[in-house]
Amino acid sequence: MQKWIPRMGMLLLTLIATGCSPDKDQIPEGKTDPVENLTPTSETVSESAWEGDWIFLSDTILGTLHITDNDETEFNYKMSGSQPTTENASPVSLTYEGTGKIVGNTAQATCEPIADCKMTIEMNGSMLKLTISNEITDGSELKLSGEYKKSTSIGQAPMFQMKNDQFQIYGILQGDNPSEVKSTLGNPESEGPDELMHTGWNQQYPAKELVVTYYDDWVETISITTTKDALESEIAEHFEGERYRNKDGTEYLLVPKNESLLFYRPNEDDPTKINVLVTVADENFYYNLELGEISKVE
Repeated sequence: MQKWIPRMGMLLLTLIATGCSPDKDQIPEGKTDPVENLTPTSETVSESAWEGDWIFLSDTILGTLHITDNDETEFNYKMSGSQPTTENASPVSLTYEGTGKIVGNTAQATCEPIADCKMTIEMNGSMLKLTISNEITDGSELKLSGEYKKSTSIGQAPMFQMKNDQFQIYGILQGDNPSEVKSTLGNPESEGPDELMHTGWNQQYPAKELVVTYYDDWVETISITTTKDALESEIAEHFEGERYRNKDGTEYLLVPKNESLLFYRPNEDDPTKINVLVTVADENFYYNLELGEISKVE
């Protein structure tokens, strides 16, 4: 079972903070919101169901498959992937293009112009399982075989819910891996090393004003910008845990069972909005609680 080990010595009261996630298999106690999952089916699909963009569900690679129907049983495709690096070097990238033939729920395609490269695709509802024979990697670990999810099947999760005594933001939790986040949110618009925490990695979703920070390929912190009214209306409906307040006006929600912590404060650039961070209650939080800088809201 993967568990986080908190990294100590970091200031909690910054908008980019570190922490640990609770055990992902904990049984919830108290208020927990149901989350609907899209379940793939094995029904035969029409050829038009293949057309569109598909997201590569990889932990380490950003990839997209675009399929265009050519006629009733044939299609054209372009598949691309990149593997970002934390070094000052261009990301490794790879692109395949070709044509394919559809037979029911399966398809065969070429990988032009690479000789002896063939592609097999199996559709299962909103998911594709793609296998490339003689896959070219140019010496890197950039491989595009794997599972893909149709972008139009990615729904809109609520901004705030509770799941298994954790704060769930737009459908994601601390401890999720990158492929789970992509399955929920799609590919990020941009990503790169965390400027404050040099061992972390950020992925940005500007449409949701959302930043996901990973440590060792697991979601460590989640930060969003929203309005106070929008967040507090969701809190009132979904959260029944402990609340705290700092003398500087920062508000905290705490789940003592797993020390999951959400806090928010006004956005310095836009006072009509707030910055929200999901992290862990570390020694800084409890130190300020002991000093009286933070007090429980009764």
